[in-house]
Amino acid sequence: MRNAAKVADLQGRSESALLSSYHKEDCLRWAKKYGIEIRLKELEEFGRWVKRWEKMKFGREELPARAYYAACGTGKEHLLDAAFFRATYIDLLDVNDESVIRKIANDVGLNGDRILELIHGEAAKEAAVAALAKYEQFGCPGVPTWVVEGERFWGKDRVDWVVEKVKKLS
Repeated sequence: MRNAAKVADLQGRSESALLSSYHKEDCLRWAKKYGIEIRLKELEEFGRWVKRWEKMKFGREELPARAYYAACGTGKEHLLDAAFFRATYIDLLDVNDESVIRKIANDVGLNGDRILELIHGEAAKEAAVAALAKYEQFGCPGVPTWVVEGERFWGKDRVDWVVEKVKKLS
């Protein structure tokens, strides 16, 4: 699948093959620096997922976002978030698939069927919409973006700067 979609394509941008290869290399270098286990999907597999996502009721990554907000207040939302990262970037599972959401929720001690039920409700939708509105309010250019005391830090290469800022405030 030579013309498989890239993340940039899904965000309304375009990216050359050269830039894509650099981003992949940079992500792996960054993960190694911070001791973060990571595996990246092959472009062809990602392309197959994109085709599946085009037919889904929810937008890309809306399902895990709603699951996270459905879990808020349980005390397990951070476990769920970490499990989503692991599923996506280590186990190479599609967290846009309800069966994956159910399994991950169950694995962290939540009721996966209940989380799926809540995903389709208004409260999880409203929480996700509110989070996106906050993201836009702060003028976040992409993920990850941290906002500390009104100052934006965008990108994985800014982690050290965020840590420095937080230490100054402590």
